[in-house]
Amino acid sequence: MAATRVWDPWLRLTHLGLIVGVLGAYGTAEWGWLSMDAHFWFGYAVLVLVIFRVLWGLFGTTHARFASFLRGPSAVFRELRGTADTSATLGHSALGGWATLVLLGALLFQSLTGLYTNDDILWFGPLSESLSYDQARTLSVLHVRFQNLLLGLIGLHVLAVLGYLLLCKRNLILPMIHGRTPIAGTDYARVPAWRAPVLLAVSAASVWALIRFWPA
Repeated sequence: MAATRVWDPWLRLTHLGLIVGVLGAYGTAEWGWLSMDAHFWFGYAVLVLVIFRVLWGLFGTTHARFASFLRGPSAVFRELRGTADTSATLGHSALGGWATLVLLGALLFQSLTGLYTNDDILWFGPLSESLSYDQARTLSVLHVRFQNLLLGLIGLHVLAVLGYLLLCKRNLILPMIHGRTPIAGTDYARVPAWRAPVLLAVSAASVWALIRFWPA
């Protein structure tokens, strides 16, 4: 069988990191796994990875780029109607591509609103005092309420992957682990080795500068 390289190591590590970050943030807030300090650090990590994924979607390898999988409404509707043949698609399908963008947007919203949260007693986000009290409280409420919507989107993502596995007999999990797909095609075009570390450093520096210099 063919073994086409479709997902590069940086994308796969980002995917794994987001899973760990979201699970860690939820576990610290809802199940008391660790202190709330850890909750903030998990949130920072998610924000860094989301920024990196956006940059990687612009400057990364072939199938990681948004241009390779964001298609128009007609392609999405064909897929929803079941008239589109996605069996030979190496990267994301049309629907999967937009779902990826929605998930990234949801993670970005959740992590950004988390910077402004406070509980009026002990825990204050690094940017909570850069707004008025009412504005910070509004974002705190949005952060808590949006959590359920984010979990729902993640649940739909998991169900879609399982649906592909059970109904379409296509395993989307293993390629995200080892990077290869049995579909015949061309391996992703490599990029300079320095690019990913530089983009990750830019992402981390951006979050650090935001929480270091933005507060009043």
